[in-house]
Amino acid sequence: MTRLSCRRAIELKATLQDTRAEVHTPGDGDYAERVRGLELGEAESGAIVQVTTTDEVSRVLSYASKHHIPIVVHGGAFATSSSSGEEGGIVISLARMSKVVVDPASRTLAAQGGARWEDLVGVAGASGLTVVPVTGDDTPADAGTGAGSGWLTGCPGPITDNLVSVKIVLADGSIVTTSSTEKPDLFWALHHAGGVFGLATELVFRVYPQGRQEGPTKSSEADGGPKDGGEYSGEDDLPRLQKLKRQYDPYGLFGSLDGASFDTRK
Repeated sequence: MTRLSCRRAIELKATLQDTRAEVHTPGDGDYAERVRGLELGEAESGAIVQVTTTDEVSRVLSYASKHHIPIVVHGGAFATSSSSGEEGGIVISLARMSKVVVDPASRTLAAQGGARWEDLVGVAGASGLTVVPVTGDDTPADAGTGAGSGWLTGCPGPITDNLVSVKIVLADGSIVTTSSTEKPDLFWALHHAGGVFGLATELVFRVYPQGRQEGPTKSSEADGGPKDGGEYSGEDDLPRLQKLKRQYDPYGLFGSLDGASFDTRK
């Protein structure tokens, strides 16, 4: 991977000049303050890009991939991956993409990639719904406290089981929507190690009435799941994940499977 030079930073700004995205570089007077505000740690980036749309994300990833520039994704509950420990890359911040919308009729909730867990809980709760089903004596606040994987690290485990679809931008900048019926192989891979396959800009989940007891609703049961994979078998799935990694991220823009946190509970 290559550091983002001053010339490349100017090119990147030109690539996004007709959008609402903001590109900040170390030469900007408020750069250090922005780094602190986004809690980006000690690594020195070549630029911070605060995106507002999926198309802007696509443009940034296309540029980074074309010029072999490392990226780090900064967001809410869903975008937590880093391509490498290299400095001088592009930080893609989803902080301005945090919209959450609930549809009570279909009992689904759509969250942008920069949304935080409390955003999902608040929006769902305002409609008398919860993003995690109540099972047995559990309450929405403590149901399924096991960690998820990929973007869902730190969120209650059952939330991954209720994932309906994901809008994701791949390394080449292409925008795809994946679910149990659309690109089911990628949907299966996202459940195991989502953060290393692309950048999610929108995720759709099932939601449930508050206080109502629901049985476990696995995506593989309710929606048919990725039927081509059979039962999930943890480490035995690694060769398949590696093949899909080469297909969807051949240059390793989103890091390697070696550093991924696999969810073997599926």
